[in-house]
Amino acid sequence: MKATEAKLIEFLKKSPQFVIPIYQRTYSWTEKECRQLWDDVVRTGNDAQLNAHFVGSIVYIQKGHSNLTVQEPLLVIDGQQRLTTLTLFLAALANAIEKQMGNGSDS
Repeated sequence: MKATEAKLIEFLKKSPQFVIPIYQRTYSWTEKECRQLWDDVVRTGNDAQLNAHFVGSIVYIQKGHSNLTVQEPLLVIDGQQRLTTLTLFLAALANAIEKQMGNGSDS
């Protein structure tokens, strides 16, 4: 097994799709866990002395590199709760920015 440190956005760019195996538990985070993660992200963003925040490990399987131009999905073995929540945070943030810029439709 090879451990590699990566920033979240760099990790998300590794593949257009992440697959959660059927044997993994279903999404079970409550507002409490989501709030704790959000508070950590906001605290880090508001502190000029902190340039990063460790959100936890995400363990995945990447199939062998091939000459194909299509990226294969990554099989997420651990960290699916964090990955799902962070992805939802990013989608909500993008939506809020879009609305702030006047590009969102309110109808």
